[in-house]
Amino acid sequence: MKALKVVRIIKKILAIWVTGAVAVPVSYFGFSTTMIQSFGISIGVMVVTSLFFIMSSARRHYQNPYREEIAYVRHQVKEAKKQLRTIGSYRFKIRSVHMWTELSKLYKVGKSIIEMVEKEPARYKDVQPFFTNYLQSTVTVIERYMFLLSKPTKSIEVKESLHEAEDMLRGLSGKYEHLLTSALSQDKLTLDVELKVLKQAFEEEQPYIPTATNRTK
Repeated sequence: MKALKVVRIIKKILAIWVTGAVAVPVSYFGFSTTMIQSFGISIGVMVVTSLFFIMSSARRHYQNPYREEIAYVRHQVKEAKKQLRTIGSYRFKIRSVHMWTELSKLYKVGKSIIEMVEKEPARYKDVQPFFTNYLQSTVTVIERYMFLLSKPTKSIEVKESLHEAEDMLRGLSGKYEHLLTSALSQDKLTLDVELKVLKQAFEEEQPYIPTATNRTK
């Protein structure tokens, strides 16, 4: 998120300098001003442009104070989808049923996490390690694993590396599940409370019995 802010700031600074630089020849040749006046107009244009950016940022922040955070989360989701597609594509390149199952599990749980955050950006903080660490690590391990697996001859060291990669992928799968379960724990608690309240309401509800004796004969 800090990187995105820096990029936006740099773009704004460049825009201010460009508008100021353009103002010099425009005022000098277009309006026959002196060079000193042209530089003065240029500074004025840069000040106005700066104020415009400041007011625009303040207005956007007032309308939605979490706008930047949401934009950052959406960017992370977009990048995560690309990495998840990479994991999904490798499922169809591997011959081992065991590893196919493991990659499918990683893909399925990873997809659930991404879809959850895409629908509710506020949940990002609950599964942040998935986006900032686990997913990229998964792609890196799978790529190196597939590279070594594709070699026709495999030394003892290569076989050991393959086994270590398989163990690492199983560990990452556990990390995925733990994050998803932890993120959904509050939902489960809320559902349990709602079910308890509803059950209590059903138990205390008195059945309706028609009062036939009140009918007019």
